[in-house]
Amino acid sequence: MQTERLRYTPSPELVKRVRLFLVRTLWHEELTQAMVLHARERLAELSFPSEKVHELVVAGAFELLHAAGAIVRRYAWKRGFTQLVAIQGPTQIQSNLRLPPFFQGNFDSKLRSQFLLESPGPIGYLQPYEPGAEGELPVVLTLGCILRGATEHNRYLATAVIQQLAQLNLSAGVPIILGVLTPDTLKQAWERVSQAEDWVLSGFAAWEARLAIAALPIGASPIESPRSDPSLPGAS
Repeated sequence: MQTERLRYTPSPELVKRVRLFLVRTLWHEELTQAMVLHARERLAELSFPSEKVHELVVAGAFELLHAAGAIVRRYAWKRGFTQLVAIQGPTQIQSNLRLPPFFQGNFDSKLRSQFLLESPGPIGYLQPYEPGAEGELPVVLTLGCILRGATEHNRYLATAVIQQLAQLNLSAGVPIILGVLTPDTLKQAWERVSQAEDWVLSGFAAWEARLAIAALPIGASPIESPRSDPSLPGAS
């Protein structure tokens, strides 16, 4: 089997900031251990520090979701918040006070109010991880194998696992690298274990793109009215 390899080498500066979590399954353990071995070989070529590689083991592919979510919460889970809330808009007030005739009954008014909403701690929520200028760059590499069987179980399982990992990858701000094989046979799976070398590189490449995006200049806010430009028709 011939597959195209990922031609990419991360910079030494990027390598220093990454922390890698290798999450593999006990199902098809020899296979997933071989994936880890290939991943570590590629990391050694990059002189990646061994103390920044964490190997975690779960039962099967479905449990990868639990472990990946727990890792993400270490970086993206925030406890408590302070938020300034402003309320402004039309409202209708009904008063039972004795007022002059022209104020009696219902009348339209405008409500302007501002208050501080604060939680001391027990409330928690996910906030996409932003590392800052020198912050750590976590990567989660999930390794497993969902083998085709005599029933449709593999399809349902693969769909659930891949969709949820994709959602976590989208929302958490931490790259979740998909290293879950979905072959028809174990022979096909063993032919693909070396791809773990490229999956490792995918994590570095993901952060390189994120950092490049963060450095891009930001244009005008999309909520700003174009009529603020005096050269446009209708501008005051």
